[in-house]
Amino acid sequence: MDTKKMQWTSGVAVLALAGCAGLGGPAGAPGTSATPATCDAAAAQFAIGQSFGPALERDVRARSGASIVRWLSPGQAVTMEFNPARLNLTLDGRSRITKVACG
Repeated sequence: MDTKKMQWTSGVAVLALAGCAGLGGPAGAPGTSATPATCDAAAAQFAIGQSFGPALERDVRARSGASIVRWLSPGQAVTMEFNPARLNLTLDGRSRITKVACG
């Protein structure tokens, strides 16, 4: 192999490896905690039977410690990934909460 091809191949290999260097996980902003928020569904059980609304969403988020609230309507397609910081509120056909769960 000639010298130019060897240098080019070495350069490509270095770039490929450099691209993998940051794959260890998401980096937090300076001064932020690396521990994500967690959800406490028990603290949000008071919402069962109540109607959907922005004020209720703020209240369940504050009480549960969740950083995300997801409203699940009947028949709605949802992703199945687990998120420990998310509170899921399942609604019935009248937009009343029937289930409170984390994930």
